[in-house]
Amino acid sequence: MSNEFDIYIRVVLVMISFIVIAVGFVFAFIRYQKKIFAKQKELHQLDLIHKEDLLTNTIHSTEAERIRVAKELHDEVGSILSTLSMSISQVKYASDSDVKHINNSKKLIQDSIKSVRRISRGIAPYELELLGLENTLQNHFDTITSTTAIQIHFKNTFNLNLLNHQTALAIYRISQELTSNCIKYANASQISFNINEDLLHQFLQIKYQDNGIGLDFENRKFSKGIGLKNIESRTIAMNGVCTFTSASPSGFVCEINVPIKAHILNQM
Repeated sequence: MSNEFDIYIRVVLVMISFIVIAVGFVFAFIRYQKKIFAKQKELHQLDLIHKEDLLTNTIHSTEAERIRVAKELHDEVGSILSTLSMSISQVKYASDSDVKHINNSKKLIQDSIKSVRRISRGIAPYELELLGLENTLQNHFDTITSTTAIQIHFKNTFNLNLLNHQTALAIYRISQELTSNCIKYANASQISFNINEDLLHQFLQIKYQDNGIGLDFENRKFSKGIGLKNIESRTIAMNGVCTFTSASPSGFVCEINVPIKAHILNQM
């Protein structure tokens, strides 16, 4: 009887040992999986940071090239046209026909100079440094209202002068992209563009809305165009979040949330 009890005890001990070893293997495996998951998460985060850095550098390089082209366009082409205008003004003419042709040429040159200046400002908005983002946005919207049938309602409750230049430029480019898409495709008559501060979460909120034909986001064949992708790219470069939705009963809405702290002057 004693021998059977000893054997029983040994069997129980062996079973307990196996259970302890099995539990140890399970815990070791779970710990290993957690390490693998943490490492994958870290690598994914590093990959995201790397992609964001590449995206930011690409945007900055593009803007630097825009400034270079705008400067050359304004300085060289503008200078050539101005010199040509002065030269034509000094031409002597003998008949009324000559006067008419020369005046027409002057007008064409002046129109060309205005076009060069307009294109140059569109490529590199010098007003940002001179007037600030709020006034530059207002001038942009006023120009659209005066040249199209679209009424734009602009409201801002945040001190945009606190933003650094790159952020201000990104917001201006986004406004250009949104209004350009609206003019080309939306067939809208009203646009609202609002900038507010979310004091609780410290976010800068930008909301664009029009009453155009909108976009069919539920259509499986729908794909974002270059304009929407550019808006997303600039938002990502600001560490922000961008959403596109359809308005009711019709229209298009773009909402952007950007963390304020990272974009205040002297904090980047």
